[in-house]
Amino acid sequence: MAELVVLFTLLPIAAASGWYLARIQSARRNRKRASAFSSNYFRGLNYLLNEQPDKAIEVFLKLVEVTPDTVETHLALGSLFRRRGEMDKAIRFHKHIITRPGLTDEQRAQALMELGEDYMQAGLLDRAEYLFSDLLDHDDSHVRPVRQLLDIYQQEKDWEKAIAQARRLQQVDGEKSTALIASFHCELARQALDQGDIEGARRSLRQARRYDPANARAHLIQAELATRDGEWVDAADHFRQACEIDPDCLSFAFDTMVDAHRRAGLMVEFEAWLEKLIDRSPMTTGILALARMKAERDPHQAVDFLLTHLSRRPTVRGLDYLIELVYRQGVSLDEVGPELIQDILQRLLEGQPRYRCEHCGFSGSSWHWLCPGCRRWNTTRAITGVLGE
Repeated sequence: MAELVVLFTLLPIAAASGWYLARIQSARRNRKRASAFSSNYFRGLNYLLNEQPDKAIEVFLKLVEVTPDTVETHLALGSLFRRRGEMDKAIRFHKHIITRPGLTDEQRAQALMELGEDYMQAGLLDRAEYLFSDLLDHDDSHVRPVRQLLDIYQQEKDWEKAIAQARRLQQVDGEKSTALIASFHCELARQALDQGDIEGARRSLRQARRYDPANARAHLIQAELATRDGEWVDAADHFRQACEIDPDCLSFAFDTMVDAHRRAGLMVEFEAWLEKLIDRSPMTTGILALARMKAERDPHQAVDFLLTHLSRRPTVRGLDYLIELVYRQGVSLDEVGPELIQDILQRLLEGQPRYRCEHCGFSGSSWHWLCPGCRRWNTTRAITGVLGE
């Protein structure tokens, strides 16, 4: 009986001892597991920092547990898949993160953003648009979804929605978007004009000029409208305003510009305006046009004019027309001076790269067996073409 009493007395103690020993062992296992997890975690992070994505992926794939403490690392891993072009893996990875419990709203929103960018890169714009729109419906203060939606609508050429997002971007980020909105209205004007909706085109152009009075394209489209109506003076004026804003317009709008001035009877005024423009911005198109105008009156004057500009800024097109003047306009080569032509050619060749890496495009005047750009061997080749071999 006494032995039985002792046994019943020791049972709770044994049970307590067993529970305590089990707890100690469990704690040891957890610490060991945590230690292994921590070791792998930092090892993978080290691979990331040292730009060794393959090794980082191998390590992080073993860490299947997604917690609020490790979500940033898992998001980084998903982004690695996207950068590597493995979109199916990136999408599955980010979807997996979103379904994990215990994430904060901010972390889940970040994962959704990453998934949206996966969809964008994979060309699934409709899914990306849905995700970014949903994010903004829950919190319209985020800038990143607005920028992505703006990009989507530009890719889809949905200019009305692009305008709405550009306005929204200005509200949430304070970024001035007036020039961007003006460009979208120009696209709408172009669409309307192609569809024969003249009044719609005029409305969009008014909006473009309201948002950005210094929009060269709006003036070019307005000039096109004026030419359709035979309003040549108005067309010539808009062409000049476009080139005043952006002289590069001269390079692609010149022929229609000349035609408008000719029909308006403004060629003398056009030539005087062109003289002033090329003094500020020496475009080859304008210089050659003036040289041709002068050649109609006096080829020798045209040669002098062209030589003056070529000596300041030699171009292949300018030299080509100079040779044309020599052989077709009856100008003697002695009047031009062969040494001057040789000097122009040498200046054209100065600074031109002779060699280019086939892998990264690094170019220069010296041959490199080891490319300084991409550090690859035997990828340098001689450049061929008009100014090369």
